[in-house]
Amino acid sequence: MNQAKLLEKIGLNKNESIIYLALLDLGPSNITTISEKTSIHRPLVYKALPSLLEKKLISQTQKDKTIMYMAEAPNRLESIFDDLKYQFFELLPDLEDTYASNNKKPTIKFMEGKDGTKRVFDDVVRSLKKGDTFYRYSSNIDGNEKRDKYIPRTYKQIRDNKKLERMVITNGQTAKNKEKRIDRFIKIMPEDFGNFDYNITQIIYGDRVAFIDYNSETALVIESKVIADFQEHIFKMLYKKLG
Repeated sequence: MNQAKLLEKIGLNKNESIIYLALLDLGPSNITTISEKTSIHRPLVYKALPSLLEKKLISQTQKDKTIMYMAEAPNRLESIFDDLKYQFFELLPDLEDTYASNNKKPTIKFMEGKDGTKRVFDDVVRSLKKGDTFYRYSSNIDGNEKRDKYIPRTYKQIRDNKKLERMVITNGQTAKNKEKRIDRFIKIMPEDFGNFDYNITQIIYGDRVAFIDYNSETALVIESKVIADFQEHIFKMLYKKLG
C-alpha cells in the first residue's frame, strides 16, 4: 500500500501525509522547499503544518529569520495509532448497544393459505428445544378433523420426539374433542366469558408469538423476545386464575 494512503488511514489527511513523508526525506526545510518537494501550493502547506505540529509529527525551529520544519521520528505514528485504537475500543460498546437495540425490534411475518398455517406449526416444533413448553389459546369452532388439515404431516412426530409440553386455554367444546395426554395441560375458559369460539389460535413459543385465523386462512408471526415473554406472562397468570 502507498505510504501516504496508509497514513491517511490513521487520521492524517492527504496533504499532511505527503508533507510528513517529504520532511522525513528532506530534513529541516522551509515552506518554499516543502512546497517544491511536494507540489502542494504554499497556502495549503501553511494550512497543513499546524495540524502536523499538534499531532507532534513535526517540530519547528528558527534559522536566521526563517522558520524551519522537521519530521519527528516515525515511532510517533505508533502512538497516534494506539490513540486511535483506544478511541475505537471506547466507542465499540456504544456501537454494540446500538446494534443490539436495533436487533431487538420485532420482525413480523405474514402468511396465507393452508401452507402458511402449516409453516407456523412446523416452526413451533422445529425451533423449540427438547423438553420445551409452548402456550396456546385455542378458540376453535371446527372439530379436530377440520383443524388437522392445517397441521404438517410431521408435526406430531417431531413434537413427541422432542417431548414438547403445551399448556392450552380453550373452550369447553374444543376441550371435549381432545384426548387426554400427559404432555398437554388444558384449562377451559368459563362460559360467562363468552363462547370463546373465534376460530383463532394463538401460540407463544420461544421468542415468537403466532396468530392463526382459520376463518381467512391467514397467519401472523411476531418474532420478539420481549413480546413473547410478555404474552407468556399473561398466559400463565390467566392459566393460574382459571384454577
